[in-house]
Amino acid sequence: MTPIRSASGVEEVATRARAHGRFALDFEFMWERSYAPLPCLAQVATPDGIDLIDPVDGAPLDPIAELVADPQITAVMHAPAADLTLMQIATGAAPSNLHDVQLMAGFVGLGVGQGLQALLDRVLRVRLDKSERYTDWSKRPLRDAQLAYAAADVEHLLALADNLWDRIDALERRTWVLEEHERRYGADSRWAPEPEASWRRVKGQGRLKPAERARLKELAAWREREAARIDKPTSWVVPDRTLIELARRRPSSSKAVMNERGVPERVKSRQIQEILEALERSDELEPIEMPPPPPPEVQARLEVLGPLGQVVVSARAAEAELAPSLVATRDEIHGFIASRLSENGRDFSLSEGWRFELAGRDLVALAEGRLILAPTIEPPYLNLLDGE
Repeated sequence: MTPIRSASGVEEVATRARAHGRFALDFEFMWERSYAPLPCLAQVATPDGIDLIDPVDGAPLDPIAELVADPQITAVMHAPAADLTLMQIATGAAPSNLHDVQLMAGFVGLGVGQGLQALLDRVLRVRLDKSERYTDWSKRPLRDAQLAYAAADVEHLLALADNLWDRIDALERRTWVLEEHERRYGADSRWAPEPEASWRRVKGQGRLKPAERARLKELAAWREREAARIDKPTSWVVPDRTLIELARRRPSSSKAVMNERGVPERVKSRQIQEILEALERSDELEPIEMPPPPPPEVQARLEVLGPLGQVVVSARAAEAELAPSLVATRDEIHGFIASRLSENGRDFSLSEGWRFELAGRDLVALAEGRLILAPTIEPPYLNLLDGE
């Protein structure tokens, strides 16, 4: 199989995908030493066959990104978060009609987070050869074994999606699945990092005081932009722990910045000056307050009701043959119950849609003292009764 290296060749692939109204997509990329994923190969499958697109040798990805952004075309992918990050940074595109087979599998009792190899084996009895998993996709020429490996990643995706949709429809869960896709991959989803929000991902920021957190916001935004400019991981520019200390100690001179533990020796005078400027800008920002903890009486009740809420969700998930983590995480359960106990009005995924119907309604009853939990000898080994 010869990879496509020309713009006209990529346009032909896009035209075929549009004619069918759907296609499968995967990327091979490198992301160890750069800020953005380096696209090395795009694999596209339609009912007509498989095409490999080689951006390293000059093939443009924009026609493929336009397909993914077209609401009239269905893009079938597996666990596409990194692929979508790659695409949005490289082209600005975001998905409009994406079907994630890994997510779909979670709604038909196949578990959450299933790898493609395991899914194909369990659903279609197809075995993938993963011997090229750790290959260097940036080197050219690509060997026949590498090309075959890459093609196999999309060869069966359309058939896998069809099989999963049949199972989803048999369980009458299409609405659930589409709702979850909209929540994860809808118009509000973001895949490229946003500098102004990057402080939230800095480890240790929860321990800072409000004024220190405002400093961190400016520092983290600068670091994100600088990492993108020089195409290096953010930790290569300045590690998280050092960024926290810069926000906490607020150095006011170049020498003081360089004396902070963890500031790389390779840091340039320009970068030091930009750090100082970010700290100066932060002096004009409002302190960033975090949501207050629940009142003591709410916290006391939550210590009892939180674990019970996890049991409730696990029981309802077991009845529906869903993994509990697909319904809600521990933090989401505790936060939802806390919001009901304190009536703070915060929105949670458990507040609406299929999650509310499946488990949220029971958690409301639990928070209001109306839910009766009775153990049984049959799965899911728990009876939930509204005692109202």
